[in-house]
Amino acid sequence: MSQKKAEKTSNKKIDKNTYIKIAIIAGILFVVYLLGVLFFRGHFYIRSTVNGVDASFMTAQDCYEKIVKSADVYSISFLDGQGEEIYKISPDEIGMGLSYQEDQVETILSEQSGFNWIGSIFAPKEYFTSDGNNYDQAKVASLATSLDFSQYQGNVDSEDAHIDFDGSRFFVADEVYGDKIDADSIAAAIMSAVESLETTIDVTDGSCYTKPTVLSDDKKLKTCLDVLNGYMDVHIHYDLGDGITEEIPDDVKSTWFTVGDDLKVEFNRDAIGEYVNAMGKKYNTFGKAKAFTTTEGEEITIPAGSLGWKIAYDGEIDAIIADLEGGKDVTRDFTYLYKGASHGANDYGDSYIEANLSKQHLYVYKDGEMVFETDFVSGKIAGNHGTHTGAYPIAYKAKDATLRGDDYESHVKFWMPFNMGEGLHDASWRGSFGGNIYVSNGSHGCLNLPTSAAKEIFNIVDAGWPVLVFYTGNTEQENFLIANPDIKVTGLIDALGQITLESEYDIASARIQYNALSDEQKANVTNYQTLVDAENTLLLLKQQAGLLPTEQQ
Repeated sequence: MSQKKAEKTSNKKIDKNTYIKIAIIAGILFVVYLLGVLFFRGHFYIRSTVNGVDASFMTAQDCYEKIVKSADVYSISFLDGQGEEIYKISPDEIGMGLSYQEDQVETILSEQSGFNWIGSIFAPKEYFTSDGNNYDQAKVASLATSLDFSQYQGNVDSEDAHIDFDGSRFFVADEVYGDKIDADSIAAAIMSAVESLETTIDVTDGSCYTKPTVLSDDKKLKTCLDVLNGYMDVHIHYDLGDGITEEIPDDVKSTWFTVGDDLKVEFNRDAIGEYVNAMGKKYNTFGKAKAFTTTEGEEITIPAGSLGWKIAYDGEIDAIIADLEGGKDVTRDFTYLYKGASHGANDYGDSYIEANLSKQHLYVYKDGEMVFETDFVSGKIAGNHGTHTGAYPIAYKAKDATLRGDDYESHVKFWMPFNMGEGLHDASWRGSFGGNIYVSNGSHGCLNLPTSAAKEIFNIVDAGWPVLVFYTGNTEQENFLIANPDIKVTGLIDALGQITLESEYDIASARIQYNALSDEQKANVTNYQTLVDAENTLLLLKQQAGLLPTEQQ
């Protein structure tokens, strides 16, 4: 028992001694810490720098004096990759000086807490005055331009991070750090060195290389990417009817945007317009001749008129932009400036009016079935009022309209205009329709109809209903004669042949058309005397047949 008590007493003595030693060491450390707190209230921390100068353990005044001395003997050496000096520049060459006083260093020191001095051992402190070491920017730029580092650079250009397209989506292409040296980078390296009083610049460590200005983590670049892909996610489906659809390829849509220097997305109207024009070339029929098979089975080509599809250039661009900004998928047709009746094989559909000027007869088709037909009288050929050929839509319908021209005013019950004042209407003043009446006694360009026929057609058609107006047979000759009425009159006179009582209508027609000619055109009718002789012969025949009034006989 006595031995155990002795050991226990001995252990207590050891523990007590250890506690005493620890307390002494702790006390010493605490004293050292307090001394450090007091010291570093007026001195810079260990491993501190001010404007690039080591300020460890220094007062503000000592530190400022050291900065001034460093500036007095300061120079910058440009080094190659092996540490060999290439150029050395002096403070005078760059107009270097100090732009601050000791009080700015004191301000830095006053903000330093003495209690944190131990942490500086492990984490160095770098301080900079509110004003840095100054330099003449113009001198720096001039010097940087004069230095030649061409043999120390490579041939890789730096590139900014930018938006690119992979075929379906936009993505951010990372920045590229090149190895080319330029004057701006040299100037920037000089200014950076001066501000921290660094004495060397390695021209091969990247500090003098041209650098990208936009990096891949740029928030504006990310926002720009989101906007672009948001537009790409909007799908515009074109449904033209008759099973005809269009989808916009991603690679085409990707060209519709431009990214400005501020990384804001704008719509490229010209690029969108290229797509609209491409669709126009594919689907526009306005201003194009129409292939047509007449009721009689003749295959003809109807000249272009105002009927047909024409995509509105600016209107469709505006519609596309609105769809993309709307952020939702849409299904629609194109925006049109002019419209046809149908897409597909033809643009006049299967409901239309077929007006054959050569036969002076028209047919009304509805849903592919002929539902009405009638004779008509078209524009007066002899008076240069021939009805214009082409495919036109009925502009509107009106009842009890008054038609006015330079030399006429006519009231009609049913009016269906289709081309520049030409239209279908009743002509109650006419006793007959069809035949060759139009040649010398036609309208001013309209299609004159019997009143009952005009009413029937009026009740069938609607605004937009196609009217197909054409000549059959020798259309070129017909058009030529319309343009050259003197030649036509000459032909009519030549065609009179042997005069009989049945020749009266032909003679009268030739006379009417001749009288309608200008003096210059009349001079071109070289067989005019034949017409005069025919008129005299007809008069004699009528006298012999007792067909003239007594006073004339």
